[in-house]
Order: sequence, then structure tokens, then C-alpha cells
Amino acid sequence: MNVSSSLKRPSSSSDLQGFDDERSRFKETLPQKSGSPWLMLFPKDGGCVLYDPKEGKKIHRNLRDFPGSRILANSGNWLLLLDSGSNLVIIHVLSEKTIPLPSLESTGSKISKIKRVGDRVFERVFDDGCIFRELSSDVVRGLLWVDESGTEYVVVWLFDLDPHPYISFCKKGDTQYTDIPLYYPDDHWLDGLSYMVLGRDRLYISTSRRYVKVLDLSGPQGFFKDITEGGKPFTMLSYHYWDSSLAVTTSGEVLLVDSNPCQRSCFHVYKYNPDVEDPYYASNTVLEVDSLGGEALLLDLGFTVPANDTLGIEPDSIYFTRHYRPCECSPRDLDICVFNLVTKTIKRFPGLDDMNLMDARWFLPGN
Repeated sequence: MNVSSSLKRPSSSSDLQGFDDERSRFKETLPQKSGSPWLMLFPKDGGCVLYDPKEGKKIHRNLRDFPGSRILANSGNWLLLLDSGSNLVIIHVLSEKTIPLPSLESTGSKISKIKRVGDRVFERVFDDGCIFRELSSDVVRGLLWVDESGTEYVVVWLFDLDPHPYISFCKKGDTQYTDIPLYYPDDHWLDGLSYMVLGRDRLYISTSRRYVKVLDLSGPQGFFKDITEGGKPFTMLSYHYWDSSLAVTTSGEVLLVDSNPCQRSCFHVYKYNPDVEDPYYASNTVLEVDSLGGEALLLDLGFTVPANDTLGIEPDSIYFTRHYRPCECSPRDLDICVFNLVTKTIKRFPGLDDMNLMDARWFLPGN
């Protein structure tokens, strides 16, 4: 299931340039490919360690200007932090260049406002008097995309409490966040949130009942648009009730990635099955695949990238640390590994066991 029907090859030569522009734009959503996958390691005693598994090299960073901060997301060498004052900031992990972001209270919603009511506590007040109370910054989750030059960015965040009424986002140049509602009075099947993947100005959302839709976040401040192919969300349901994540291939196909939380020695990858007769009532709407078409999947980022033997990007491999990013209502322990989908073999990194890690994320080093 591709992101939009506009990505299909046009039949008319007059539409060819527009198709190529859109395809090039979609390619820009992918992580930058400038080297083999590295790990960002976050010890419980603070700071950040960049680790190159190929060379066994570690680079320690203190992040000294942001004590008590929490890492929400990463994009290349950039991190999205929530600091001790409940403020969002983007930081380059090597140069420590920072990009300030609007306060959490700065939203452009016409029907509700976020208010700070304590040191780390907020509430969302609706025009009709309804109030979502005790929205702690401890449950703020987020996603980040930064371009290769570090001049353009997109940030998505939410209070990760069920039910999820809104997610919020901003882009370079925005002075406030735009709210995206996650409830639909006329169709409760689409309510809620279970997973998200962000690529440039494309946001892939899986709802509580595994309906998937794709939003376009480009355009002026306050703009977003549903661009799901066919104009209707599609379901990604497998028979297994395991830990699951969404991922997006370089061609724009959405994948479901499952693993057993009790014995994480094998992963299963599925694509949407277009031949299900009634997908809105089926208990299984996917087909299992036995390879990634020679690509590699960095599950922390949610995207596949072309494999490259020279750079050490292993084909048909899943680079994994944990499920439930960015929604972590049911957190899982770290399991840093690389799983080969073809050979069904798994590689772990026992040399990291003594680092007392709070979190870890795979990334592709960039500028």
C-alpha cells in the first residue's frame, strides 16, 4: 500500500514531470545514507555515547547544557530533547548546535488550549468546558525529521495517555504547533493511536484498531491533509497479538513488524493484502514476507534503506532496539540486535551489557 495514488506512474507524458518531482520528494523522506548504522546509547547516569558496531568505536558526549533532559527522537546526528523545564529543543549531538522550539502550550487549535498548571503538569481545556487533566511531561513522546543540511525540520509530539485526543506538530518557520485530532465522532473505528512514523512532511499513523492513514504536513502553518491511497484508511492486522511496529519502505509501502516479547529470537514482517474480501471485518489483513527486497530496516526510524556491503548495511536485516516508539504506554526492555529475515539469525552486542543503558537507538550518521 503506497503513500498516495500520485506516486503511481502516470499514463500521460504531460504528467511525467509532476510524477518525478513527487517521487524525488518522497525519496527525501528517507534517512541520510552516509555510513553504516551506528547506535546512540543513553546511559542512566546521563550523556550520550555514539557507538560504531563495525569498528567498535565509542564517542562520548556530555550534553552538558541539558541536564535532566529526556531523549524523545533522533534523525541523523540530531536529537529531540525534552529538557528539565518541559521545553522541547533540537540538538546536534556532535556540535551541540541547538534549535529552540515553541513551548508545549503554543498550539493553534480553535477548540482547545494547553495550559501549564505545575512544574511538569499540563491540562488541555476545551471550549465546551471539558478538561483533560494531569498531562505530565513525563509521558510526552515525539518524532523528529531533520534534513541533511540541518536547516529544515519537522517535529511531532503528543501526551502519551489513552485516549489520545491529539497529536501536535511544527515545521521550520512555524511559531506554534498544529493539532491533529485523533477522534472521529462519525467513525470511532479510526479513533486513537498505536504507532507513528515520520518522514519529512509525511506522517504515517496507525490507530488503536490498526487502521493506517498517511498525512501530508507540507504547506503553510496549520495545514495537514489525509493522502492515504484510495482516500480510505487500510488495516494492518496479523493473527499474532505480539509487539508490533510500523515501517515504510523506500517505495512507500507500509509494513507491519511483529516479534514475540517473551522470546524475542524471531521477527515477522507483513505487507498489506489487497485481496481480503472485507478488510474492515477481517482478523487478518496482511501477507507475511520472507525478505525486505535486499533493503535493511532501521526500526527505530521506521524506514528501510538500500543495503550496502561496502558501508556495512546488511541486506534483509532489521536493526532493532525496542517496539512501541513513539507510543510507550506499554514499555518494553531494550534488546539491541540485528535480525536477518532470510537466514532467521540474530546478532546481539554483549559488549554493551555493562553500560547500564536507559535507552538506545539505531541511526545513520549524517552531517
